[in-house]
Amino acid sequence: MNSRLEGADRTKTALKMQGRYYAGSSIRNLADSTGWSYGTVRNLLISVDTEFRKRGGVKGVGPKRNRPQKP
Repeated sequence: MNSRLEGADRTKTALKMQGRYYAGSSIRNLADSTGWSYGTVRNLLISVDTEFRKRGGVKGVGPKRNRPQKP
């Protein structure tokens, strides 16, 4: 289990996570790779003023849905 982060170590770790988040990692991926909870990772990202993506992932990825054809 990871130890409690404080001060400069907390900021340094949060900035590294922010870089990974901006590079495309999800909060869930960051949590899984670090062993911290989703909430802890999110709070670290908030502490360094991370601009969060909208929920729902990247559009246009995954199976296409059956949509009615336009006339």
